Amino acid sequence: MASSRETSVTEDSNSTRRREETTPEQGQGTAVDPRVLADIGNLAFRARIIADSVLHGMHRSRHHGTSVEFAEHKEYSPGDDVRHLDWRAYARLDRDYIKRFEDEAHLRALLLLDTSGSMGYRGIEGARDPRETKLEYGKTLAAALAYALARQGDAVGLASFDTELNLLVPARARRGHLQEIFSELEGLQPNGPTQLAAAINALTGGMSRRMIVVVISDLLDSNEASLAALARLAARKHDVALFQVLDSDELDFPFEDSTLFTSIEDNREVQIDARAIRQAYLQEVGAFLKRVEVRARSAGIEHHVIRTSDAPGRFLVRFLAARASRRTSVR
Repeated sequence: MASSRETSVTEDSNSTRRREETTPEQGQGTAVDPRVLADIGNLAFRARIIADSVLHGMHRSRHHGTSVEFAEHKEYSPGDDVRHLDWRAYARLDRDYIKRFEDEAHLRALLLLDTSGSMGYRGIEGARDPRETKLEYGKTLAAALAYALARQGDAVGLASFDTELNLLVPARARRGHLQEIFSELEGLQPNGPTQLAAAINALTGGMSRRMIVVVISDLLDSNEASLAALARLAARKHDVALFQVLDSDELDFPFEDSTLFTSIEDNREVQIDARAIRQAYLQEVGAFLKRVEVRARSAGIEHHVIRTSDAPGRFLVRFLAARASRRTSVR
């Protein structure tokens, strides 16, 4: 479904455990106006503004509890906590090893961004929404999330796709890596159709360790193959989140009278009476979003529908707080 610019919607059970809770402080600096952000040309600067507001709006408290999943072993070094010595490993290998837990091992995250043609859509003239395409919004969202995770010492990677995986920056946590991600994001442009399933299938072979995988897409190719690929990714124990970015035009269909709709992805055109089809369109969009939501929930995938008029910081503070709570909660 398209407008004159495009709206094609068609190991260890006896481990010592820890707990970390993160809670958002209501109203604390997370709602940076997206219209203001749209006027800031530098992506890294936008990301820092949003991420700083997000981290300011999160309250972190650490205390001993009883439960985080065992993550890995490391060889003992002077200064390591001897309470975490694995005596079973010592008995087998005659060497000292320390047990590390999931809250002690930094996160690894991969941000997968859709760069297909439909992501180039921006709202109609005169709309109150910020003049930002879905891809521009997605790039800002990815950059801010990368910045926030890097500030916490986590390893972050970036991938982009249209009909195939066309960019892959491996997850790292080293100096200068964040700037590499920003530079790659700046150069991304919307182009052509999309096949999410092909991109995910290309990624999974190299993902030997569990990761947070954040998919940023309008998901307008959400056929069964795409949804099944996301489900397989979650079934491999990756923590999958889907940020479905849509323009208000696609959700509200504000068009009147006879309107020419042109697909950005393949240049098909159709002239229709927009008012006559509005109700049917809204019903179709509602069914589409419900189908994605149900499939995501059944696969254990976190799914969010985000308008390009939403303040990204307000959304990200909730997402990061929930993610921190989930990975360190008592099991």
